[in-house]
Amino acid sequence: MRPPMRALTALLAACTLFAAGCAGAGSAAADDTLVVALPAPPESMNPAQNGSGVQGIVHWLSYEPLIRANSDGTFSAALASDWKYVGPGNTLFEMTIRPDAAFADGTPVDPAAVVATLNYYLAAAGPMKPFLTGISEVTAAGPVVRVRLTSPNPILPYVFSQLVNWGDVISPAGLAQPDKLASATFGAGAYTLDPAATVAGDHYTFVKNPHYYKPEAQRFAKVQVRVIPDPNSAMQALASGQVDVNLNATATLAEQARGSGAAVLEGNPGVLALYLVDRAGQTTPALGDIRVRQALNHAVDRSAVASALGAGFSAVGQIAAAGTDGHDPALDDRFRHDPARARTLLEEAGYGGGFSFELVDLLTFGMNTASQAVSGQLAKVGVTATIHTDGNDLNRYVADLTSRKFSATTFRLNTPLFASALFNITGATSPLNPFLSTDPDIDRAFEALGTAAETEAEAAAREFNRTVVDKAWFLPIAAVQNYVFAKGIAGLGAFAPNGALDVLSWAPQVTS
Repeated sequence: MRPPMRALTALLAACTLFAAGCAGAGSAAADDTLVVALPAPPESMNPAQNGSGVQGIVHWLSYEPLIRANSDGTFSAALASDWKYVGPGNTLFEMTIRPDAAFADGTPVDPAAVVATLNYYLAAAGPMKPFLTGISEVTAAGPVVRVRLTSPNPILPYVFSQLVNWGDVISPAGLAQPDKLASATFGAGAYTLDPAATVAGDHYTFVKNPHYYKPEAQRFAKVQVRVIPDPNSAMQALASGQVDVNLNATATLAEQARGSGAAVLEGNPGVLALYLVDRAGQTTPALGDIRVRQALNHAVDRSAVASALGAGFSAVGQIAAAGTDGHDPALDDRFRHDPARARTLLEEAGYGGGFSFELVDLLTFGMNTASQAVSGQLAKVGVTATIHTDGNDLNRYVADLTSRKFSATTFRLNTPLFASALFNITGATSPLNPFLSTDPDIDRAFEALGTAAETEAEAAAREFNRTVVDKAWFLPIAAVQNYVFAKGIAGLGAFAPNGALDVLSWAPQVTS
C-alpha cells in the first residue's frame, strides 16, 4: 500500500510555507484593515482539503475551532467549553459544546453540527487525515460530544484546534453543499470570506461575521490575506506599509526586519533529517544493518552542515527539536561526529569497502543543500550517496519516493512528536515510510506514547525519541526555526512550538 499523496502534500506545505520564495498591489493598510502576507495560497478553502502551516490562516479567521491553541503553548475554550479524556488509554474523549455560538448564517452551533462535521472529516480523503487515526465513532448526548477510538490518540486537543483543521466546525448549509466549501466559508469564526473581494490564489478578503459570539475579538473591520511568494518582496511590502504581518518571513531577513522597526517572532522549530527509509535493506541491503545506519550518523559533522545551511539552522542529533516534546539534550551526543567509529562499524557490518545508495529530495527549504553536504561527508567514509533532485515538482517527488527505488530522502520532522510519528515514522498511514518499516521496540514506544496519561506524556515522548534515535532510522541534521515579522500590530503574542499564533489577539498598535 502506497502512502497517500495528499497527506504528503499537506506535510510538505506545513514544512515549506515559511520558506517559499511580486508583492501585491495596494496602498498602506488602514487601521481598520489587517493585511497579511502569505507565501503560497491555501490548497483549498475547504478545511478537509487544506494542509496545515500558515496557509491555515484563512480558516483561523473564518472557522471557530472546537479548542483554541494559544501561542504560549496552552489550549483554551472555543466552541468546546471544556474537554477531557475519560478513563485510561486515551480512547474516549469528551467535549462540552458551548450554547451561545452561531454560524455566520445565523444558525446555532450545536452538538449535532459538531458530530456531522467530524463525520464529514472522517469520510473525506483529506491531506491531514492521519491526525484522525483511531477515531471510530462520534456521538452526542445533550451538550456533550463523545469521540470513541479503537486505538489511542493522545493529541486530540491539538487535532481539534485550529492548527489541524479538524476542529473547524462547518454549518449544516456547508455540509449540504460540499462542492461550495472550496470557494466559500461556512464557519462560526470571527470573519467570513467576501467572495466579491477575493481572487483565489492572489488575495482573500474577510469581513466581520455579524453572529460571532465574541465580538471583542473582531479587532479589525476587514482582513486581507495576500499571496506574496518571494520573501524579499514580502519584506519590502512590510517595510513600506503595504503589509502588517509577514508570514513569508525567513531567518536571513530577520535582521533586516528588525532594522525596519518590525517585531520578529521566532518559533515552531522542526528537524531537517536524512530519512533512511530502506530500514530492512530491500533496495540497499547495507541499510538493513543497524550498524551501518549508526555508522552514517557518526560520519556526519552536523555543525558544519548547519553552518552551510545558514541562518536559522542549528546542529541537532535527534528527531525532536529543543523546546518540543520529547527533546532530550543528551541525545545530541548519541552519534557525535566520529569518522573512525563510522569506519569501524562499517567494517563490522561487512561494508569496509563502502557501499552506495540513492536518495531523492527537493530544492525546497534547504533540503538539497543538506543532501549535498551530507553526501560529501559520507563519501569520506567510503559511502556514495547519489542524489536525485526533483526540483520543486511535488508530484514527481511523491512518485519517486513511493517507487522504492530510493533508499533515503531529506525532509523535515514536525511537532508534536505523536503527530510526527504518524506522518514520518509509523505504519501504513505514514507518507514518509514508503517501505512500511516496522520495529518491535519502536512499536512498543509508540504504543506507550499513545496511551500515556498527561502526567506521563513527556517521559513517554523522550523514550520514543530515544528509541528512534538508537535504531538510527534517521540521520538528524539540523533544527530550523520559523519566523513571523509584523509592524504596527499589538498583541502579537509568541510563536508556539506547535505553530500556534494568536491571530485573534492581533490589534492595531496605538501610537501616542
